Amino acid sequence: MEKFEITLKNDKIKQYDRLALFIIIINFALFLYIAFTTNIRTTRLGAIGGAILISIALGIDYFLRSTKNNSGSPYRIAAEFAISMAWVNMGYWWIAAVCFLLSILHTAAKRPLQVIVEKGKITYPSLPKKNIDWSALSNIILKDGLLTINFKNDKFIQQFADETKTAANEQEFNDFCRQQLNK
Repeated sequence: MEKFEITLKNDKIKQYDRLALFIIIINFALFLYIAFTTNIRTTRLGAIGGAILISIALGIDYFLRSTKNNSGSPYRIAAEFAISMAWVNMGYWWIAAVCFLLSILHTAAKRPLQVIVEKGKITYPSLPKKNIDWSALSNIILKDGLLTINFKNDKFIQQFADETKTAANEQEFNDFCRQQLNK
């Protein structure tokens, strides 16, 4: 059974990381502000704990990114989840829920976008993943690194493939897709 995996380009990963870092820094500043201004002992300890956890996670993340050029480090994500736990500890459930949702969305946005083309179906990496039957398609082609999926209802999807992570031969892929469409 032939199976092709095409990884799509995700050019916005740096923007997502910058936005996540901005949110982390804002929360760090809020924790420091709360730690110095509140008179409630549990809130102060929660804010100090959150600031310390964020500092540790970002320090490790910075060290790994600068010395080993490791972009897949999970410590920034750990900082995002530590923020949520600190807000829960301080009793601000709604802020914790918003921060948790933002960290989940950040994680989902950074996932590898892989289109899986098999004999039975095509799996497209939307959120949630979309399974496309061959009977719903009029054409699918990979040409010059551009994946085009044409539906019978005149809708289409076009995205560039990340050629550094995709090992699919365009001719083999197009022949396979043509065979599946002509069944």
